[in-house]
Amino acid sequence: MTNPLQVLFHNRQFQAIAGIQVFNVFSAQLLAPVLPLYLTTQGLSASQIGMVMGVTALGALIMRPSAGRSVDRRGSRPVILFGQSILALCLSAYFWFTGFIPLLLIRFLHGAAQSFYSTACVTFASSVESPQNTAAAISLFTVFTMVGLGAATSMAPLLYQSFDFIPLVGISLLTLAVSASFTLWRARPIAPIHDPKRLPFSSVLHLPAVWAPTVCLFASNVIFSTLFTFVPLYALSESVSGYSSFYIAFAVAVIITRLAVQSLTQAFAAEKVATAASLSNIASALIILFYPSTLTFAISGILIGLGFGVIFPALTVYVIERIPPASKGTGLSILTAAGDVGNALGAAVLGMVAEFFGFRWVFISASLVVLFCVRYFYATLVIKPARAADRS
Repeated sequence: MTNPLQVLFHNRQFQAIAGIQVFNVFSAQLLAPVLPLYLTTQGLSASQIGMVMGVTALGALIMRPSAGRSVDRRGSRPVILFGQSILALCLSAYFWFTGFIPLLLIRFLHGAAQSFYSTACVTFASSVESPQNTAAAISLFTVFTMVGLGAATSMAPLLYQSFDFIPLVGISLLTLAVSASFTLWRARPIAPIHDPKRLPFSSVLHLPAVWAPTVCLFASNVIFSTLFTFVPLYALSESVSGYSSFYIAFAVAVIITRLAVQSLTQAFAAEKVATAASLSNIASALIILFYPSTLTFAISGILIGLGFGVIFPALTVYVIERIPPASKGTGLSILTAAGDVGNALGAAVLGMVAEFFGFRWVFISASLVVLFCVRYFYATLVIKPARAADRS
């Protein structure tokens, strides 16, 4: 039997979207780790810097519905190019603008650009292979996402120290040009599905096959952003110096796990895989809550890597398999918007919990959010259908 990953590596369309995604993510994320430092040199206060950094998630969230509808109506490739064009304008604006209000607008538009090209990219990736290989395509696509993100976040501080901020903007633009070249000359258009009965956004949102996975992914991103934000601070408060083991273990586990999602979703139902992943995320927070040490931080990183590595591909496959094909872009835009909200709220809201109640309550709160959401997810997609089948 042919390995689906081998098939993907020989698929020209997948090669194109993998190249697009790696360079897109690298270009968009290269400035993020050092932007707060740069904004400090421009005289912005801590609260202003927080607003500039956080408004990106708001821009992405607001524009997700438009992004999904655009993909469904026009196809993925034009929407990828549109998002890349907006991103190029945002990056170029750093050459001229340093004030608080212009930077707010730049970062808001950055989030809007992200909503268009990321929604279009994941829809494109879900369409390059036969339905039985969709899980493998989504999983491997997200591996390339992690490669771009990891390269950007690890290289940014070194490049900033060596060249300063403005040359980094030039590197981001150059990388974006490489991504756009993949879009223009390597990716072939995938025609949208024309359906006069295409569901409106509100109808897609209220489908249990979309809403329940959206709630589940929201919770996953809440605990992910919570751990990534507060693990260093919590470790220092507990006099644990080896917290870097958490990030190393996560990076290894998430990549290995995403390569295995195809096998997991074929062996078990996607909704059960996502439930197990959510429980792994909870365990990741609880183990360092009860016993913080270098070893438990490493185990925590493995557990969140397993959970986070599985949950997005599994939920994406679930949504794709259960909504009308003509509304796939809209459904995926709603699902990915949950990640934007979870990332924004996880660090922002639970930061106030940390300030007033301490770091332990941060991890308890994040775990309770996941527990509540996964209970709803499992009841909606597993328990209710089972009971309905028994009654019939």
